[in-house]
Amino acid sequence: MTTSLATEEPLDLRSMPAGERPSHVLTAFDGLAPGDALAITAGDAGGDLLRCLQEKRRGLFEWSLLRPGPPSWTIAIARRSAPPGAARGINEALSWDHDRLEALEAAAFQKRAEGDFRSASDNYAAFAAGLRRHIAFEEQVLFPSFEEMTGMPPTAGPTAVMREEHREIEALIGQIEAGIGDPGVPVDQLRRSLHDVLGEHNFKEEEILYPTTDQLLGTDRADELVKRIQRF
Repeated sequence: MTTSLATEEPLDLRSMPAGERPSHVLTAFDGLAPGDALAITAGDAGGDLLRCLQEKRRGLFEWSLLRPGPPSWTIAIARRSAPPGAARGINEALSWDHDRLEALEAAAFQKRAEGDFRSASDNYAAFAAGLRRHIAFEEQVLFPSFEEMTGMPPTAGPTAVMREEHREIEALIGQIEAGIGDPGVPVDQLRRSLHDVLGEHNFKEEEILYPTTDQLLGTDRADELVKRIQRF
C-alpha cells in the first residue's frame, strides 16, 4: 500500500456524543481512496472507534498514533488496497508503519529546510510519538510472541540485539525532537546517526524477524497479532 500522510485538518470528535462517533468515522473512512489516510482527534485513545473498524471494516485499514494524550489523542486511519476481511501479516502491517514513519521524518526535515520550524517540530513530534509506540508494541507484543515460538530468551538472540538498538534509537529521536524546531541547533549529524542505526534495524526486521514470525504463526494467528498491535 502506498504510504500517505494524513495532511488534512483532523476530524475533531471531542464535542460529538460518543454514540455518534463510530458512524461518523465510518462515513469519512468510506470516502477514502486506497492509500489515503484520515486524521482524527478525540478526547480519548479511540478504543470504541478501533473496535468498530475491526468489526465493520475488517482488513481494510491501518491504525496509527500521531499525537498521544491526554488531554486529546490524534489518530491516523489509512485505507488499505485490499478486499474486505483480508488478513494481514506482521511484515505487511509493520513494514507499512516503517514507511509511514519515514515519510513523517522526511516531511519534518523538509519543513526545517524551508524555514518552517513550527511545522518541522510538529511533524517530528508525530514521527517520534509513532516510533516510540512502534518500539513499545514490538517489545511488549511482537517480541514475546516470537520468543515463545522460537524458545529464545529475551536476553539472547535477535530480539536482544533489537532491544539494544531501540534504546539507541530512542536516545537519538529525543535529542532531535528537542532541537529540530530551533534553527540554532545542529541536528543534521544526529539525523545521520539515526538513519545509520534505523536503516539497518528496519532491514533486519523486514527481512528476518517479521517474515519469520508470519511463517511461524500462519495467516490467521498473524492477523490476530496485528489486531493486538493495533489495540496497543
